[in-house]
Amino acid sequence: MKKNILLIFYIILILLNFTFTTWSKSNEIVQYHAIKNDLEINADAAILIDATTGEILFEKNSNKREYPASITKIMTALLAFEANKMNEIITFSHNAIYGIEPGSSHIALQEEEQITMEQAIYALLLRSANEAALGIAEQIDASVEKFAEHMTTRAKELGCKNTNFVNPHGLHDENHYTTAYDMALIAKEALKFQEFRKIIKTIYYEIPPTNKQNETRYLYGQHQMIKPPSIYVYEGCEGGKTGFTNEAQNTLVTYAKRDNTELIAVVFQCKGVQHYEDTIKLFDYGFSHYKTVKLSSINEISQAIPVVKENDKTVKISSILAKPTEDIYETVPIDFDINKIKKIIDCPENLVVPINKNDTIATVTFYYENIPIKTVELLADHSVILEENVALASLQNDKKISNNKNLYFNSIFNILIFAIICSILSFLIIFITYHFILWRNKKRIKRKKRLKQK
Repeated sequence: MKKNILLIFYIILILLNFTFTTWSKSNEIVQYHAIKNDLEINADAAILIDATTGEILFEKNSNKREYPASITKIMTALLAFEANKMNEIITFSHNAIYGIEPGSSHIALQEEEQITMEQAIYALLLRSANEAALGIAEQIDASVEKFAEHMTTRAKELGCKNTNFVNPHGLHDENHYTTAYDMALIAKEALKFQEFRKIIKTIYYEIPPTNKQNETRYLYGQHQMIKPPSIYVYEGCEGGKTGFTNEAQNTLVTYAKRDNTELIAVVFQCKGVQHYEDTIKLFDYGFSHYKTVKLSSINEISQAIPVVKENDKTVKISSILAKPTEDIYETVPIDFDINKIKKIIDCPENLVVPINKNDTIATVTFYYENIPIKTVELLADHSVILEENVALASLQNDKKISNNKNLYFNSIFNILIFAIICSILSFLIIFITYHFILWRNKKRIKRKKRLKQK
């Protein structure tokens, strides 16, 4: 008996060890871009992400609330690009010109001066012009307050959980804050606009004379990592946005790309030139350890799946393609061998109508040395709905309405019957109780009479 117990115990240990070993190996491969936190940087908070996949390659206090200062203007620019009003003329109001702190960044715009939205964004991102930020806000949402609400709402849509904006320029306010992680999400979204990419890479820009200014304005970018002969010029740097207030200290968002790998670095609360030094450390680490690879293009993966009727699955009535919505990328170690990647599509033998476009109907899983590293949903490329199904749905709806009416009337009838039965039962209970009391009283009276006669 003891031997059997020991045998069972050893078997359990072996199984547990096998399970743990298998999980550890799988976890090691799947998490090959595990977050590294042992870089020595001075920033109070920082993050490095892959701009294509969103993978976090390094983080330090990435969810700590920080004052962003002028990197706020990336969100302001994002909303401007999304509004698609590049050619609109902004007429700067009294509030836009005089609603900023004295001595803060500006390009000396005047009240009632007119420039285009595009010119205002150049002023916003190159010179950090605060009056340009207010003018953009009023042009898009009619007021700075509504625009600030718009900024916060859009940030939440992007997945930002610790961000609240109260102005479009980033001048200090205790209720105006974000995090390194949230700022990276915003910075990543802005890259979707080619105009944004173009502006942040610009070193020099001119705004020609306006209705209020007879001279050309010359705007020079402030980001030192793209400005020769600065000692901080970095190979592959694509620009970014600087920020500074006394409370926030130096903040910085920077983009850099080498080959097919594009990274975003965000740093907060840096003194002196530490924001550039830390950013360079982050990029050096990222480019030396990781790369972005395309696992598959959108057209390389498609699976035709037969579509059948529910009541006759032997007859194919159509077919539908299962496809990804976009090219599939992954962040991998620098020595990753793309030739070792295999993919397996998991899909049903057939699909039953109705099928709606963009329904998830299959998945594709990518394997590296037989270990799964990424699974992506495949969606239906079109809808398949039979006319008879539409007619049947209409008929079923009519039948449902009819049934609901019948159910309604049946319910009323049942309630009436129940009420009548309850009334009858109540009457019977009262009747029986009354006569029982009478009978008992009569019996008591008779007993008293007998006692008197004795």
